[in-house]
Amino acid sequence: MKRIILFLISLFLVKSALGQDSTKIIFTEEPDTLVNQRFIDRYDNVFMTKVPTRHMFKIGISQYYQAIPFTLHDDFLWNNTSLQVGYEFKFLPAFSVAISGHIPFYGKEIPFRRAWGNSVIDAQLRWFFNMRNRIQVGKSANNFSGNYLALNYTLPSTIQDNPTIGIKLGFQRRFLNNGFMDFAIALQQEVPWFHYGILDNWAFSSQANFGFAFGDWKKADKTPLCDLLLCDEFVVDQLKIKLPELTFGYNLNRIRLGVAYERKIKTSPFSLNVQFDIGLSKGYNYMKMEKIRYPDFYGTFDRFLSKEMSMIIAAQPRYYFLQNRQRLRARGGNGLSGVYAGINTEYNFYSGRHNEIFKRDKVIQRKVISYGPLAGFQQRLFEHGYVDLNISYNVHNEVNKNERSLGFRGNLGLGFAF
Repeated sequence: MKRIILFLISLFLVKSALGQDSTKIIFTEEPDTLVNQRFIDRYDNVFMTKVPTRHMFKIGISQYYQAIPFTLHDDFLWNNTSLQVGYEFKFLPAFSVAISGHIPFYGKEIPFRRAWGNSVIDAQLRWFFNMRNRIQVGKSANNFSGNYLALNYTLPSTIQDNPTIGIKLGFQRRFLNNGFMDFAIALQQEVPWFHYGILDNWAFSSQANFGFAFGDWKKADKTPLCDLLLCDEFVVDQLKIKLPELTFGYNLNRIRLGVAYERKIKTSPFSLNVQFDIGLSKGYNYMKMEKIRYPDFYGTFDRFLSKEMSMIIAAQPRYYFLQNRQRLRARGGNGLSGVYAGINTEYNFYSGRHNEIFKRDKVIQRKVISYGPLAGFQQRLFEHGYVDLNISYNVHNEVNKNERSLGFRGNLGLGFAF
């Protein structure tokens, strides 16, 4: 019996020894075979932050740069806008000199050739205060895309208006190969060289410039806009807040704000845009006279001390008619960017009291309902930016009055979207 038990134990031990796993595990390292890939940096490609530039010529539009302000009653897109022609030279990595001329538009009543008399020349010494650090860490090249602090001198071409001196805090960006944008807040003394004291007669204002730029930079390869801007995402709705117009000074105080909300109708290329704009103004400005004396500025407009309020509520059904085609060609998404057509409907309320020297106050109150065809272009910029430009041809009906008129209305919205 003992022999049988010993035999079974020995057999078990042999099987256990033969059943041991003899597989060897070897650890090795192999070099990565993936090719380094270059991903698009949206910020650098759009604003050309890493493209060296020393000379830049600018042709574009400037807003709120006029020597002559208009009343809210006569303030339209074209007469608070000027044609800008300028040049900027970078003489050090952090410093530049910028010179620009601003020629205003006054509408069809005054020929463009007569607007030269109210042009403005602006000269600035700019300090790009974070440019040197950005160059050292490799985030930027020596160019004009940066934040700046500037000393400026503004010279109006009119005898009636005084030159100004002041400081500006702003940011300027190159936009793709041939564009630029420049936004600033300015603190300026309307009568220079501290004539009434160092603390008196200062004015605070916001200023905007954008357009085409040409210079000594090497053009970048063309990249599809949808690789740079926000046009592929499915955007159901968006809240849009305009950059405000602000002017606070001895002669004029003005604030204009705008907000809009747009929502898609399901997944179709249709949307509804609702917009609210308000303007408050108090100070000296110019208003169109009822009878034009002669085809000149001072024969068409007269100066008043005004206190005003303007309010516009608009509803716009929109149709982005290229959206389906762009989606089929993989050039865009189902969002709220692109060319659109639609209908403009709006209610405009205006109330103002205008005092002319040695004359009775002129009180104006208007309630106007307008409607007409609309065409425009809207684009989301990165995560929280937008631009919306449209023009409409409207029938204007004044409430409680048997008055009807026709006319164009332009609207430019530039700001933040959420």
